[in-house]
Amino acid sequence: MIITAAKFRSTMFFHFPPKKADINDPTFLVVENTFFAKFKRENTTTTKTVFLTQDTLVFILKGNKHLHIDNETITVNSNEIIFLRKGIYAMAEYFEEGLNFEAILLFLNPQIVQEVISEYGLNINHAVPDVQFLKLSTNKVIEIYKEQLQEYFANNSLKDKSILLLKQKEILFYILKTMPLPQTMAFWNSVVSTSTESMMYTVEKYLFRNLSVEDLARLTNRSVSTFKREFNAIYGSPPKKWINQKRLEHAKLLLNNSKDTISQISDQCGFDNSSYFTRLFKKTYGLTPSDFRTNCYT
Repeated sequence: MIITAAKFRSTMFFHFPPKKADINDPTFLVVENTFFAKFKRENTTTTKTVFLTQDTLVFILKGNKHLHIDNETITVNSNEIIFLRKGIYAMAEYFEEGLNFEAILLFLNPQIVQEVISEYGLNINHAVPDVQFLKLSTNKVIEIYKEQLQEYFANNSLKDKSILLLKQKEILFYILKTMPLPQTMAFWNSVVSTSTESMMYTVEKYLFRNLSVEDLARLTNRSVSTFKREFNAIYGSPPKKWINQKRLEHAKLLLNNSKDTISQISDQCGFDNSSYFTRLFKKTYGLTPSDFRTNCYT
């Protein structure tokens, strides 16, 4: 099956893992209000856009997963794993009729990722191009690791934060030590990058997505206060003010050149809702979006 970019295009997305842990949901592995993993089972084909708020390792157990990344569709099967950086992804699951799709998503603790890369002694080059994913073939060791992960959902004695953090270190060290660095180095660089170039790339990549300043700080490996300070130094403006201005400028172009509704344009520009968009547009330009569009054609 060929999946096109148009099929995946969406302005709505889900935070994953969710912002609040539900301790009664057995499909999530949660310890001390921290998400560690998700056991995903689907019996109907679904397509959705997801904001991964943590770097994530995906282990396919049954079926195939399709991800739309930078105008390319990536297919992952049960003989492969994929390491995804924090970010927004369009996803679909496919499987044979009468069967289920199953996967485990391992949400990696940011501190653990940093510790492993530091302990391994990688010479990080923060100025490399953005790399969103790393797809690798499985082997006997990884297959055993997948089986072990399933046991953590069933055995309460294993639901211990220290044990789970060590489990994350185990797989990261294994990938680093067994996969040729020329194949993986660009990805590791992207995962931990804090360069100005990387920050600007991320801000502009997600400019028209409904992400908060806190979300952008997380994506650029910064605290909120550090992100705001560096943003102001680069762009000469607080983040929210600058982002809103760019979104409004884009909205003007859409109002002039498209027949989309006001609500659709609000979504396409990354605003929370059309009422807020209308108020902000009028405050900035002195006209509502509808009046601005009318004036353009009179």
